[in-house]
Amino acid sequence: MATFIRATPAPTVSGGYQAFRPAVRADFNSTCAYCLLAELFAGGIENFELDHFFPVSKFPLKAFDFYNLYYSCHPCNNIKRAKWPDEELLKQGIGFVDLCRDDFASHFIEKPDGSWEGRTPSARYTIEALRLNRSHLLQIRMLLRELAQSA
Repeated sequence: MATFIRATPAPTVSGGYQAFRPAVRADFNSTCAYCLLAELFAGGIENFELDHFFPVSKFPLKAFDFYNLYYSCHPCNNIKRAKWPDEELLKQGIGFVDLCRDDFASHFIEKPDGSWEGRTPSARYTIEALRLNRSHLLQIRMLLRELAQSA
């Protein structure tokens, strides 16, 4: 089962794509679509942005597509920017893992040190491209695991 479930139908808003922010935030449960940190652990709501999963520079028709807007913490959004797999990777079926379509456990394993290991080529690509094993993320994952075990 996908990690995030998007609202259907897409909400109707007026204004630019930022008008979708409340609905996108709700769909992603106030959690980064990439590193999976909740706002509480990732600098709060002011540290979150809307990311175009399919970069607008490569897919301009998706600029205002609600389903192309993902809730992202600033560091993940800043790292991802307009990254997209090149044609060779795409031909091999390798791309970003999309947790609106894909199940986390089908692609990733969380190791005891808090790092994520890719089970699939797309997961390995995603981890590397988005630097999902940054030391800060490992520390937070370990703290969250300790909190869960002590509860």
